[in-house]
Amino acid sequence: MKSAALVFSSVDRALACVLLLVALVVGIGSVSAQSPAAAPTLSVGPPVSVSGWRYQRTGSDAHVFRCEQPICGLGSKVSYRLYAPGSAMTLDQFAGEQDKIAKALEERTPGEKITIIGVDGDKGSAVPRMFQARRLKVTPDGVREYQVSGMLFGERANASLISSAPTEKAGNANYAQFAAGIMPTLTPKSR
Repeated sequence: MKSAALVFSSVDRALACVLLLVALVVGIGSVSAQSPAAAPTLSVGPPVSVSGWRYQRTGSDAHVFRCEQPICGLGSKVSYRLYAPGSAMTLDQFAGEQDKIAKALEERTPGEKITIIGVDGDKGSAVPRMFQARRLKVTPDGVREYQVSGMLFGERANASLISSAPTEKAGNANYAQFAAGIMPTLTPKSR
């Protein structure tokens, strides 16, 4: 199953690119970020925010956003954390970690079922690169939630990004929208 989850067609990659372009060009919500010239740091507000989302500061270093408009799927949530740069994680390691995460989440809530829909990302270790896993969570009472969880790697910082939504389409679009805003803060502009 793991090898099947890692094989993606050019159509899948193209879809991911289209989602990022839609978020950037059409502007599902406007994205704002601190200047990429400064390394991302934790501050009073989030380093990257998207309009139409309510920011919720947590006691940890996570930046949490809740959807406040129908287009992103009311009830959707996106969170991210920033980390120091420099990870040698491979796509295979990321996929293995996703299996462990799914099992741990199921053990935490008896009766909950987590299915990994797919894992994809950039091969190699060059930056910038991205990995993402798509999961379906079904609670004991039958409520379905689509989750997209990923790692974004850049020269100046890394980030983890998680999107959860009532539909797969909203989960993917929300993830792409935030990824498009976060990636420029992780990697400096080309010279």
